[in-house]
Amino acid sequence: MSPSVIVGTGVVGTRFPDHDPTAILGKKGLRYKDEATRLAMSAAQLALWNAGIVDSSDMTTAVVVSSNYGNLDTVCRVAGDGSGPGERGPMDLPNASSNVVASSIAIRFGYFGPNLMVCSGAASGLDAVIWAHRLLEAGRAARVLVVGVEVDNAVVSRFATAREPSGLFHGAACVVLERAGLSDSVPRAVFGGCARGGAIADLLDAGQVNQWYVPDFGPVAALADVTAGAEVIDIASRVGAASGALGVLQAASAVAAPGASLLTVGGGADPLVACLITPISLTNSGELS
Repeated sequence: MSPSVIVGTGVVGTRFPDHDPTAILGKKGLRYKDEATRLAMSAAQLALWNAGIVDSSDMTTAVVVSSNYGNLDTVCRVAGDGSGPGERGPMDLPNASSNVVASSIAIRFGYFGPNLMVCSGAASGLDAVIWAHRLLEAGRAARVLVVGVEVDNAVVSRFATAREPSGLFHGAACVVLERAGLSDSVPRAVFGGCARGGAIADLLDAGQVNQWYVPDFGPVAALADVTAGAEVIDIASRVGAASGALGVLQAASAVAAPGASLLTVGGGADPLVACLITPISLTNSGELS
């Protein structure tokens, strides 16, 4: 079976250019959308443009979104935060479902494939990438938009652990995965496998990893031996603790990195999850080699 390949990426946020959703999407269709949904749709649009995809009607396209805190402000308001019922409108109710982000992307772009929201803690971003790969592998979809999104607001800051001094990430990242050879999209990188816990070492051969993307709060000592010599890339130290968005941010960054990249999220009380993104080369015939 042909491998899963990344064909496009998009990142938006307060620390990235082009982070105004209306500048990317236009104003139509954004009314009543919460901040996480607007950011996620913007990242998805940038990734589709980056991949050169204008129309996906000929392919079964799935959407997998990762977020742990994306609509927490709406949930707290609807559940009751001391304000009277006049403070809650009927349009709050759809936004109180965490799956509103994934479903809004599917509706916006007209996708009818599987639609999944992943909220599995620190491992969530790479869990979403892994689920996307499994959907492709099982033939449930030919293309998957994988989005990681988190927001930084007063409600989220009460629950989320910040990365000092960078704080919390506010933005979204998207990678477009396909089965190699199923479209005219140019592949950028290959999804090379995933593992949890002690099995992560089995992903790697000595000297194979060029970049090690570390979890939200820095390198994990248990992986020091298998990543010896690799460049340590700590995205959260630059953009803030990204929680469910981190794994997708890492994947979007690794596409442009030289050599193989080990993406890792989790650690501490959460399971450590890793994915390998490998560089690709094209033969003269355009096939993966």
